[in-house]
Amino acid sequence: MMKKLYIKTFGCQMNEKDSEQVRILLEDSYVKTENPEEADLILINTCSVREKPEHKLYSEIGRFKEYKLKKPDLIIGVMGCVAQQEGQALLQRFPYLDLVLGTQGFYSIRSALEIIKEKGSPVIFTDLKENFEIPLVLSKSKGVRRVKAFVTIMQGCDNFCTYCIVPYVRGREISRAPEDILKEAEELVVKEGVREITLLGQNVNSYGLKERGYPDFAELLDLISQIEGLWRIRFTTSHPKDLSEKLIKVLSENPKVCKHIHLPLQAGSNRILKRMNRKYTKEEYLEKVSLLRNYCPEIAITSDIIVGFPGETEEDFEETLEMMKIVQFQEVFSFKYSDRPFTLARKYPDKVPSEVKEERLRRVHSLQEAITKSIYESYIGKEVEVLVEGRSEKDPNKLTGRTSTNVVVNFSSPRLDLIGALVKVKIVEAGKHSLRGQYVESLRV
Repeated sequence: MMKKLYIKTFGCQMNEKDSEQVRILLEDSYVKTENPEEADLILINTCSVREKPEHKLYSEIGRFKEYKLKKPDLIIGVMGCVAQQEGQALLQRFPYLDLVLGTQGFYSIRSALEIIKEKGSPVIFTDLKENFEIPLVLSKSKGVRRVKAFVTIMQGCDNFCTYCIVPYVRGREISRAPEDILKEAEELVVKEGVREITLLGQNVNSYGLKERGYPDFAELLDLISQIEGLWRIRFTTSHPKDLSEKLIKVLSENPKVCKHIHLPLQAGSNRILKRMNRKYTKEEYLEKVSLLRNYCPEIAITSDIIVGFPGETEEDFEETLEMMKIVQFQEVFSFKYSDRPFTLARKYPDKVPSEVKEERLRRVHSLQEAITKSIYESYIGKEVEVLVEGRSEKDPNKLTGRTSTNVVVNFSSPRLDLIGALVKVKIVEAGKHSLRGQYVESLRV
């Protein structure tokens, strides 16, 4: 009889992909459940990029303690970035934990479970190896049909931005073998009918630059686009300093590569960018934006913004707002700065007061809301291509999907059996977070 696995995932798309990898690694002996109370193995996949998700983790672990009291054989584990960051300290804080698996260690989960079975003692795998090879993990079953999937192409980061914990918990940059990436992508298309793949990495623009004989990222995109049956390719995240003209040309010319790029600005002040160790100026960032729009006028650019970085003055912050007005980001993910372990910025003495950070965040939200509204309203009356992902959450009699520019579209259709199809939709209304439209015709089914 199959045991039951419950996974709770916090954080980024890479964490979502890691959780999926764990499910596949255990598919011979565990079936996934959405109910933690009936689970034989509970795993919490963690994020430590910001303070808030880390605090959520600790309350979540505490919640699962009662399940362990009712079911002593229950195995509870923490994986991901907080596991990598805290290691042994997690076992000291939560003595009922059985597993602590870091960002490379989770690939050894089968071995870890065997050790627990044999010895009955907790297991910690948190070593980070510079020569680590990201394993190829493929499901043995055909899999449930789905429209979209993630494929990790690299992990780790060499940039050491002064606010960022990623190099310390994900390690240095490691690119996957291109043949493994292609094999995984092909399997997803053939076995599960996937039409859109998002390539993941902390800095996809530097894919293959350290590994002799590997293609660079632009070349990898062209290789993946040759997979028959794959209609769309997305990627995240791009570091502005490594965005090449060669990549921009591929983004413009390859019809399978979506016309959207997430290009984190983080701050609009050169003084703050230098303190962040971002390795570009706002002028250089604007040059990249200009190049993107010259090659690909329809490109949608989204970004990350950190407010209240140590030493950020009102003048510095005003420069960030000005950059937002100039670039006209389609969407911005904005956050209040918080100190993270190991980082250089946590030692900076000139911290910005919490109430100032809160006020600046509100101003970023307000400005971006107006910009997004204007961009979304420009779609009204236009016909766009939408990859149908499923039924609309708010209205199951409507379908939902995304444009190539990564805008959510909810639309009415005479047919509801178009999930996985590429359709043309006429936009009739712009909402705050999505567009509304009417089905025109099917382009690919």
